[in-house]
This record gives sequence, structure tokens and C-alpha cells, in this order.
Amino acid sequence: MTERPPVLSVRGLSVRFLVPGSGPVAAVTDAHFDVVPGECLALIGESGCGKSVLASALLGLLPANAQTAGRALLGDLDLLAADERTLARTVRGRRIGLIPQSPAAHLTPVRTIRSQMEETVAELTGVRGRTALRAAAEKAADRAAFPADHLDRHPHELSGGLAQRAATALALVGDAPLLLADEPTTGLDRDLVDHTVDELRRHVDAPGGPDDGTGEGRALLMITH
Repeated sequence: MTERPPVLSVRGLSVRFLVPGSGPVAAVTDAHFDVVPGECLALIGESGCGKSVLASALLGLLPANAQTAGRALLGDLDLLAADERTLARTVRGRRIGLIPQSPAAHLTPVRTIRSQMEETVAELTGVRGRTALRAAAEKAADRAAFPADHLDRHPHELSGGLAQRAATALALVGDAPLLLADEPTTGLDRDLVDHTVDELRRHVDAPGGPDDGTGEGRALLMITH
């Protein structure tokens, strides 16, 4: 049987920050790894070792003073060389779903969770119509055990654990071939940790998925301590 190519192939990925007055500061040096279909790969390290910087590099979310080197191939697309238009329109949410380390910073503060969920569902799945969007948003929330009676709240009205579940629900909407989870169980109690891990595993195990240019299959890159 022919082995399927990796969903993500990283070779020599390095990131450094240019700091005025002190020169370049290395954050990630020469990272090499593959994430293959059906795999959950854990990137483990202590705080400050560059795990989240690597994730930001893959999604083009580094600050302006960052410099990257190497390759990060998602199918035939080099994420490190891709422009912002490509990353925004074809990668984030569609080919890579992100569960961020700080979910509150990724939620729009002036909009309810429901409105953000419905917008994401419409953009990534094509569902239209008020009733259909409402139902799809509630189904997405349920996948992450986010309570339906909290959907009409704003991010500042949520606990850290609820914000984490909202971010997880949003990341799962597009059924992206690669799920990038940066400390996805922060602030959750034991039962919710188990639920989240099970849902991430189900996402990876689900057959098929969107056409990501690498063949069928999904994968998970987990960042954790």
C-alpha cells in the first residue's frame, strides 16, 4: 500500500526576533518533523522554549520584527513563504484550525459567541439562512461542550474555561485537515479535559475531510507542557 504524504512537513524551521539595541534573539532553531494523516503529534516543552512561536510561524501570525527560515509544507503550499492573502483566505480555519493558547485574545470582545460562531459556520461551511445557521452554531458549540445558554454572552462574560471551549468549538467548525491545538485543555476540569481530548481524537479519526492537497485524512499537532 502506498504511504500517504504527510499533512504537514516541517524542515529546518527557525524563528528569530530582531530587537533594537540587542540584535537577533533566537526563538526556534532548526525544527524538523512530519505530521501524517491519522496522527496526533505532541510538541512538548517548558514555558518559553518557542512552542507557541512555532505555531504562530505556521499560521503567519508572527510580529513584524520576526524572521523565519526553512520550510513548512502543507500539501504543496509552503506556509513560511505564503502571503497574508493566501493564509487568510485559504489556510486559517480551512486547512489549519487553531485552538489558541489565549482564547480570549482571539474572540471578538464586542460580539456574542453566537454571532461569531454563526459567522464562522457561514464562512467555512456555506450554511445559509437564520434557522440553519442557528442550528449549526449550536451543534458546533455542543461538540466542545459549550453550553447553549451561554451563546448569547460576550467573551468578557465567560470564565477562562468557557472561553477555551468557545475557541475549541470555532476551531472545529471547518473540519480542517490539520488541527493545531496550543494548550487546548487550559482551565478545564477533569471531565471537560477528557471530553476535549476525545473530540480532538474523533476529529483526527474521521474519514475523508476537505481536499487539503495531500489526500484524505486529518491530523493533530498538540502543543503542551
